[in-house]
Amino acid sequence: MKNITKQLIAVVLPFVLSVAAQGAGFALYEYSGRSLAMGGAVMANEAEPASLAANPSLITELEGTQVQLGATVVTAHAKTNVAGQARELKRDVWLLPNFYITHKWSDQVSFGLGGFSRYGLGGEYKNHQNWAGSVLAYKVKLETFSFTPTIAVKASDELSVAMGLEAMTIDFTQRSLLSPLYGDTSAYKIHGTGVSWGGNFSLTYRPEWAEKWAVGALYRTKVKQNLNGGIDARMQYPARNIYDEDAKGAITLPDSITAGLSFRPTDDWVLEAGIVGTFWSSYDQILIEYKDMEATPTIHNMKNYKDTYRLNFGTEYKLTKNWAVRAGYVFDKSPINKHSMDTLVPVDDRHIGSIGFGYATDTWSADFAYAHIWARDLSGKSSSQFDNLPMEYSQGRSDMFSLTVGYKF
Repeated sequence: MKNITKQLIAVVLPFVLSVAAQGAGFALYEYSGRSLAMGGAVMANEAEPASLAANPSLITELEGTQVQLGATVVTAHAKTNVAGQARELKRDVWLLPNFYITHKWSDQVSFGLGGFSRYGLGGEYKNHQNWAGSVLAYKVKLETFSFTPTIAVKASDELSVAMGLEAMTIDFTQRSLLSPLYGDTSAYKIHGTGVSWGGNFSLTYRPEWAEKWAVGALYRTKVKQNLNGGIDARMQYPARNIYDEDAKGAITLPDSITAGLSFRPTDDWVLEAGIVGTFWSSYDQILIEYKDMEATPTIHNMKNYKDTYRLNFGTEYKLTKNWAVRAGYVFDKSPINKHSMDTLVPVDDRHIGSIGFGYATDTWSADFAYAHIWARDLSGKSSSQFDNLPMEYSQGRSDMFSLTVGYKF
């Protein structure tokens, strides 16, 4: 029984922890071309259908029926050093699609449906066969997609509020080696899928006594993820308690609060500053079990994640009636504890710079953005589950390109 519990900790735990790690280090905020260009500082200025992801209460300001379709292309690079051996991620490209549709039911009520990704991760290390880090993981892929039906109400001339549900799908795969440093390169795969539910509440306040200013806020509830999958191995490894078995896991992603303050110096120029707070300290325990085994051990979180924040600044200037230019900056604080590092999320704090432009007519719109991420290096060690191995993250960087097209019916 104890051996099974230890193996669940050492093998299945990274499965769910990798999902959790996305909440700050690899949380996704690329909801539209305009949002990416402005560093996500779109909480309290001009509304668009993609506001369903950033601040749903803004959709009360959209007339008729409007739709947006878009995608963001992401490339990433990073190097991870484990026990004196460094490996780089292979070059790869990921696509993050999104869609939004809004409808103004009456002067006071609007409805919307959005589809977008809030978490995502992918990567495979080069030359992993004889690397100590492969015991943790040498390849990982996490894909999520959220559907958010929303109702928004204009409570007064100054205040709009909204409430939405969130159905999030998850598809996760991780590959690891048994003991590459001792010549055992046997590989096993951990995989799981699931659907989870959450919600959000938001508001926009445009005071008549300060018409150049506006405030937006969004609260996302905790989301409990229930995953079903298994461990796939070519052979059984009783000595290490690794079997071809079905497994299930449960984890709660933390709640978060987002706020933005907008100022419009002129009719053509807008500035906004914002903050996102994610309460990672509330994530303290998960439950994992093999489906066909009696043991259902409760495993306490070994990550010791910290509450995190994300600061963003954005601006937009309308050159003409049709053309607009944008820019943004983000400081994204990482929740990673340098005493519990792994190979799944190989970056620390991030700086993000972005630019973009948009073209709009009375019917059509198109927005393009480019952003670059610089990640800070981090030195520390793995958790006690992996023998406190010395670790270091370096050379973390990423490029993002986004295009969004909109249409007003």
